[in-house]
This record gives sequence, structure tokens and C-alpha cells, in this order.
Amino acid sequence: MALYAIIFIISLIKFPLYKSTSLKFLPLIFLLTLVAESMGMLINKVYGPPNSIVYNIYYFFYFTLFFYLFMKMIDVKKYKNYIKIGIIIFWFFYLRDLFFTDVLNESYTKSYIAGAGVLIYCIILYYISILQSSKILVVRNDLLFWISVGLFLFYIGYLPIKIIRTWFYKPDSFFEILMIIQFSLITIMYLFFLTGFLWMKKKS
Repeated sequence: MALYAIIFIISLIKFPLYKSTSLKFLPLIFLLTLVAESMGMLINKVYGPPNSIVYNIYYFFYFTLFFYLFMKMIDVKKYKNYIKIGIIIFWFFYLRDLFFTDVLNESYTKSYIAGAGVLIYCIILYYISILQSSKILVVRNDLLFWISVGLFLFYIGYLPIKIIRTWFYKPDSFFEILMIIQFSLITIMYLFFLTGFLWMKKKS
């Protein structure tokens, strides 16, 4: 929670450096994360599990905003079209869960996996686009590069954990280790976010 709050505050402090670009949505994404995690903890503490409804709603906006961000920041037209197809795929899975999954008591796992998969795909397209342009020369000071590295490492590591925890869960030490790995991945992701904000330069 401390990391969520710190990154949100820093994103506001650094906002003047990227307010004229599509990165201006980053503080909103970080705020949504902070609010969702806070509400999730509160519901779990006061009413007990499940708190799925918070995250089921949150992930729709979280993934959609990141898809839009990458689509706007990538210059290659065909890559933009690929991302649009990815958005449609994610929305299809979300609509399916909306009708066939209990929003109050069950996690939208299939939507989450689809969203994470599409986000990884967006990041790969972003990497390809910067390798094909002069942006590769100034990538160290590019906020989106550090954001994308953090996201990529997290979802590549967490997707298998999400699948195992959802369909193969057993209350034993192995799953406690998976929780530790999950929290480590979150920490690594946010440290990359922090690095990006500290090293970034103004975007035009």
C-alpha cells in the first residue's frame, strides 16, 4: 500500500513533465489501483471475503486505460490496429464474465488472463516500435519504457501464479511461497515505475 501511495504522489509531482501526452492518464491508473486495493482490504477486514467485486470492476478500467495509453504512444499504424483487436478480445472476455460469472463472489479470472495477455502483447509491440525508431537512443529517460519494463516483468511472472492459485489452490507452504513471489513481483514493478519517474525528461 505504501508503494501504491508513493508512486501516485510522485506521478502527481512529475505530472507537468508529461501532461501534454497520453501518459497523463498514469495518475488516474495509479489512483484507481490505490482506491481498489484500499477498498479490497477494507471489505476483507470488515465483512470478510470475498471482495471480488472491487477487483472485477477495477480490472476493466485498469487494462483498458493501459491499452489506450500504449495505442496512443505507439506511432506505427498497424500496431495501433493490432492493439484495437486486443481491446476487443479483452472486452469480449469481460462481457462473457459479466453475464456468466457471479460478480460478487467470483473473480473474473478469464478476463484478467485475457487482459494481462493483451497488455504483454502491447508492450512487445511498443518495444518493437522503439527498436525501429530513434527513440531507442533516449530510452533511458522515457517514462513509458520503465513503466513497460515493470509491467512486463510483473505479468510474465504473475500470470502462472494467478492460474495456479485459481485452479489448483491448496492451503500449503507452496502457495505461501507463491504469495511471497507475488509481493516481490509487485515491489519490483513499482521500483521500475519509480526509476522511470526519477529519470524521466519532459515529453513534447
